[in-house]
Amino acid sequence: MTILGVPEQALVEERALTLFASPEIASARQDLLALFRADRNAKLLDQEALIVRSVEEHLFHGCLVAANETPHDPRFVWSITPAHDWMGKSIPGSRFGQDNTDNIYRVSTIDPACSYRIKGRFAGPLPIDFSICALPAQIGEHMAADVVGFINMALIDIADDGSFTIDADPTATDGRRNHLDIGRAKSLMVRDTMADWSVERPSSLTIERTDAPAEDRYDPKAAAARAADLIKIIAGFFLDKIQHGMFEVDALNHVPVPVPSGARGGLITQCATGGYFRLGDEEALVITTDRLGAGYLGVQNVDMWMISYEYRNRTSSLNHTQAVADADGKFRFIVCASDPGAWNWLDSSGNACGSLLFRWQNLPTGVELAGCISSEVVRLDALRDRLPPETRYVDAAGREAQRDERYRGYMCRLTA
Repeated sequence: MTILGVPEQALVEERALTLFASPEIASARQDLLALFRADRNAKLLDQEALIVRSVEEHLFHGCLVAANETPHDPRFVWSITPAHDWMGKSIPGSRFGQDNTDNIYRVSTIDPACSYRIKGRFAGPLPIDFSICALPAQIGEHMAADVVGFINMALIDIADDGSFTIDADPTATDGRRNHLDIGRAKSLMVRDTMADWSVERPSSLTIERTDAPAEDRYDPKAAAARAADLIKIIAGFFLDKIQHGMFEVDALNHVPVPVPSGARGGLITQCATGGYFRLGDEEALVITTDRLGAGYLGVQNVDMWMISYEYRNRTSSLNHTQAVADADGKFRFIVCASDPGAWNWLDSSGNACGSLLFRWQNLPTGVELAGCISSEVVRLDALRDRLPPETRYVDAAGREAQRDERYRGYMCRLTA
């Protein structure tokens, strides 16, 4: 057993795999393919394989959620992750919604009239951030998140052995520590944010009812219908409201000033910004930004169908521990389809278009956001002249070593 590979996870995945093979999901697959193929971005080059991948991952996430909608016998289940083999099974990917590659996402379904106890333990170096958001529906179910209850490490007393307990019930928190108000919530979203993948570890987590005995009312037939409906809702919402409504509203190849994520229905301790890019074969997009004193800065590119580009062994994402800052303290990230030789390359797996997302978590109070980020398209043959002289470069062997290190760090999620 590992931190994430627990019996509760295995049970829900087994149920989800059965749903994934159901006629209801087969029908939903065709509906989602039609939705994405009719979208304006489907006309861009080389999108079909990305569309198919996104559809499949949306589908499996919906199956995981529907298989886990047992609020009277709840479980935390890891989702929004690439495909992987573990616990004797091949598990499809379940990413959607511009997933943060530094996050372990876990979801649970609850009843706002019930009371629960969440038990957890940090079994090693703490993740750089940990939070639980109480939501009025499943994320993407006609909303981005719309947080109605929130708790993070600053609001939790953690014992010397790393253990903690959180009471979750429909009463107001009123300053109580280790308490989560779920009075208007139907689901929980957990984020363990890990900056150093090789060192930081997610929490172990369980949840149980405290007001009555657990009762697993899982109904496979109802779950299949629910999964099919939920998948279409989530995919349609994120495509319209997030991909088109947030990432594609500003100028092409431009990243606007970040804004608080809570104002957009996201994580309330985060500021974020995003844009979209399309580049020629000989072009690169250089983005300059500052950590701004944040506890965490993460940067990534994703495809036009809201799925992270390969990040386990490619640098489609970088955070403040993985990237290299220049002498002025700023980070300069390079986006282009082919390897420019710079350490801070955001690798889009050979794709010349996609979306960009920048996240700052736990910023200092009163920090100035205006002017903290800029972007510029430059020719690849002029790139070195536009970057500071101290820019770190790598040859083919250095890039391979960087990728190997990422992969080893990522695999800790499956084996630790």
